[in-house]
Amino acid sequence: MEFLTIEDFKHKITTNVLNQITDLDNTVLDDAEKQAIGFITDSLSNKYDFDYELAITGTDRHVNLLRWLLNLSLYFAYERIPANQVPERIVKNYDDTVGEISLIERGKKQTTLKEVINETTDKPNHTFRWGSDKTRTY
Repeated sequence: MEFLTIEDFKHKITTNVLNQITDLDNTVLDDAEKQAIGFITDSLSNKYDFDYELAITGTDRHVNLLRWLLNLSLYFAYERIPANQVPERIVKNYDDTVGEISLIERGKKQTTLKEVINETTDKPNHTFRWGSDKTRTY
């Protein structure tokens, strides 16, 4: 696995259940993690430096990125089993994570991920729009 470890998964799911989902094949978790990383980087890589974030190991990893990847990876790993056997909390965690990432992507929620710096200006790679609606007159 690139960023997550088996121990990370054990904080969210028991070893027995994890073994049942993966049939003791860790490539299932590798593939699920790749899908999760792809989902997050497709959504946020224009503003945040994921090469930097994914290179961090151990307890220095970004806590929210770790949580997002675990929630998404577990959801993608559960795709192997019938839908009626997927726990509601796995689906809820997935929905919450997708919603949170969407809010960050639209600029409605802040995150402490390292921002991509524009090399020509040495400033974060995003723009702010200032302005307001015209004053109403009744």
